[in-house]
Amino acid sequence: MTYAPVNAIPEGLPVDFQIPKEIELFKSVVAERERRTADVLNQKESGNYEDIEIAISQKWFTAGNNQVKRDVYRKVIDLGGLNDFTAVNPQNVAHGITIAASTIVTKIYGAATDPSTLYIPLPYIDMTGGGNHIQLSMDNTNVILRSNFNYSGFTTAYVVIEYIK
Repeated sequence: MTYAPVNAIPEGLPVDFQIPKEIELFKSVVAERERRTADVLNQKESGNYEDIEIAISQKWFTAGNNQVKRDVYRKVIDLGGLNDFTAVNPQNVAHGITIAASTIVTKIYGAATDPSTLYIPLPYIDMTGGGNHIQLSMDNTNVILRSNFNYSGFTTAYVVIEYIK
């Protein structure tokens, strides 16, 4: 048997439930079912990836007060492609996110595609020993990529940023 925290919202709804014939009890059961449905649906993460800031239904705790939850936002940054890092280092692309003192970045990740059907994650670690890694970071203005290798064959690249405001 597994146990969840007292404040945990169930991951799903029971498929079957009984509806009573008495009208007042019927109203109560339906109202409770609607509350549970809203709780379950509202905790599900949005699968949308947009090049504008969107709330993604994730909730993040507030340090010192776990009852206060903060919304998580997502934004996709189109890098166009990757640079020849032997000629240009680093590659900076403006992310357009307003960073405040309370902003917390929770995830930075991405991928790049070479039309010859080669795909790499961002950040990237080359395990062949060539040291052809790609470092991925961001500051208050830009997504920043650094490397020592020519990745200009990767003509499509995106970075996803998830953050709390």
